[in-house]
Amino acid sequence: MPADGMPPDSAVPPGSAVPPGSAVSPDGAVPVPAEGAVRAGGTSAPADDRTPPTGAAEPDPFAGLVLDDAFVAAATRYEAPARTRDAIARFGAAEDERSPLLAKARSARARRARWAGSAGRTPRPPRGRSRLSSPSATGGGWTRGRVILAVISLTLLISTLVAFVRSELDSVGVPRTTVPAAAPSPSTGPVGLDRDEPADASDENLPELQRWSWESGHCYRWPQMSGDVSVDDVPCTAPHLFEAVSRLDLGPAYSGDAPYPSRWSDVADHHCGPLVTAYLGHPLDPFGRYAASTIHPRRPEWRSGGREVVCGLVIKGEADPSRPWSLHTFSGGVREADQAMTFPAGTCFRQAADEDDRVVPCEEPHHSESVGTAVLPDTADGAPPSAELYDELAEAACAPRLAPYLEHDNGSRGNGGVITQGAWHVIRPESWRAGTRSTTCLVGLVDGSGHAVETTGRLDPAHPAAGTGTANV
Repeated sequence: MPADGMPPDSAVPPGSAVPPGSAVSPDGAVPVPAEGAVRAGGTSAPADDRTPPTGAAEPDPFAGLVLDDAFVAAATRYEAPARTRDAIARFGAAEDERSPLLAKARSARARRARWAGSAGRTPRPPRGRSRLSSPSATGGGWTRGRVILAVISLTLLISTLVAFVRSELDSVGVPRTTVPAAAPSPSTGPVGLDRDEPADASDENLPELQRWSWESGHCYRWPQMSGDVSVDDVPCTAPHLFEAVSRLDLGPAYSGDAPYPSRWSDVADHHCGPLVTAYLGHPLDPFGRYAASTIHPRRPEWRSGGREVVCGLVIKGEADPSRPWSLHTFSGGVREADQAMTFPAGTCFRQAADEDDRVVPCEEPHHSESVGTAVLPDTADGAPPSAELYDELAEAACAPRLAPYLEHDNGSRGNGGVITQGAWHVIRPESWRAGTRSTTCLVGLVDGSGHAVETTGRLDPAHPAAGTGTANV
């Protein structure tokens, strides 16, 4: 017997009882306290964390395995991990339908997908009853960036559709148009724009007016420059360039193969004239301040069959040689305006070879100067007066404005008995029938024979340089 008092290779005799809470060692030699059994001294022997308990599952050899999406999507059977099986063995299966064993295949695939996304780290099993995680936020679904991109795309699509609809409406309504290429009809008294200006001299430089509709009685304004320009509908009391009268289809007068008109001012006079008369309630004064005009197609549109124009009214004025197609601004509707072509006091005129008065600077040689305007009374029957009656009416109407100038003259200007004489512009029969009754009162120098004499400087007695006007004789 050994010194410790134990027989060698001792074993538990057959039929001997094993104390409760003990287990037989693997070789059957001695009882081994079971996990949690009370040892001598009344203390519980904790289980060794490094030694798996009886019945524990082996370590999961696939714990760090990363599965691709295709493999997960093709899976038809769910196998719980070793740790889950261990938990089931120790605590029993969960009754909640969210248990891994009862989870739907879709939830299981979602969990495996999450774990696969955590490659390189040991996945942690859920605590207690498993709650499977939702799919990764980077997977499908609408993210904020995608929503913003969709909104931008939708906005661009709507803008494109609006532009297309506008172009279609524009093609069936008034075509894209341009300002009148021809200068408006001028007055043959004091002249405005040159009627002999080629109608299409600068057609290629005209602005392309972007306007859907032109309403009768409305007034419009736009930048006078080349290229596409927008058109503003403004009150007629504000400065504007064009007062719309009516649309007009020139198709009946110009067939499909008709050449492009060389003088749009003639087209306006002939075809828009009746519309203007109906609009005003009386004829347009052909020698007055206003002229019929058109917003018309350009050459490419004309060749494509465009024949629709917009008839309207513009104001006459001196042409700009660098921009013969430009228009002058004016304020007030034409229907309420005095059509007479009149000039304010201080405007100087030089008589041309055709006896028309042309406006020139007063510092240059000239023949007459405006002293203001006067309104003549109507005739008994409203008909245009004879030349003699007209002079009587004009002299009486201009007398108050001429008196200061005539009183200033003492017959000593220049040489040869040159004196100051009153005069006035003639209202032509066509203008009288159109309702014009206003004229411009004038003063000028004449010689002893009554012929006009050139002078330089102002004749206005109220001017600081009064009396300095010199007759060029």
